[in-house]
Amino acid sequence: MITINNNQTRQSLRNYIRNIRKNLTKKEHIQSSQRITNYIINDYRIQQAQHIGLFISFDGEIQTYPLIKKLLNIGKTIYLPILYPFKKPKILLFSKYTTSTNLILNHFKIYEPELYLKHVIFNQELDILLIPLVAFDRYGNRLGMGGGFYDHTLKSYSHHSKTLLIGLAHDCQKINNRIPKEEWDVPLPEIITPSFHWKWKKFN
Repeated sequence: MITINNNQTRQSLRNYIRNIRKNLTKKEHIQSSQRITNYIINDYRIQQAQHIGLFISFDGEIQTYPLIKKLLNIGKTIYLPILYPFKKPKILLFSKYTTSTNLILNHFKIYEPELYLKHVIFNQELDILLIPLVAFDRYGNRLGMGGGFYDHTLKSYSHHSKTLLIGLAHDCQKINNRIPKEEWDVPLPEIITPSFHWKWKKFN
C-alpha cells in the first residue's frame, strides 16, 4: 500500500503510479488479468447484464482483452469508448464492438472503434461500465490519465442511474491516504483489483 506526500501534485502522483504499473512483470500482468476476469465473469450482476462498457488496455492498465473475449463468448454486447470527435464536449461515446470491428488509433495512441452512429449506445443505456484508472484511494476517489474524458462522461450518471460503475486496477494502484481532488473528479462506488473488491457504502 502506497502513502503519498501531502504536498505531492496530481501529475507527480500520476507519473509515480504509472511507472510502478509499467514495471510489473509480464507474469504479474497475466495473473492480474486472469483473477479480475474470473471474478467479473462470476459476478451475478455481470451474468444478468446485457450491455457492458469496457476499455482497451493502455499504458500498463489491467489487460482487458481476455475479459472482452469471454464476455462476447457468453453472449454479452460489448461497447468500447470513442473520443468525442469534436473539440467539445470532452466526453466519451460508447460504440458496439464485435470481433469484426475495425479499430483505429486516436490522437492519444489508444485503440478505439471507428465511429458509426448506428453502433453508438446512449451512455445511460449501459448496464455496467468498467472503467480504467491510474490511482485510487480508500475513499473511492479516482485519478485518471489527466485528459478528463472519463470524469466529464461520468458526470452524466446520477446515483440513481441504472448503470453500475466499476473501476479496474492493479493492487499497486491503491493509495493509503486521500488523493488530491479537483472539482470535476467523480468518485467510483466500486473498484476491483486482483486481490480485493472495494465498495463504498455512501454510494449504496
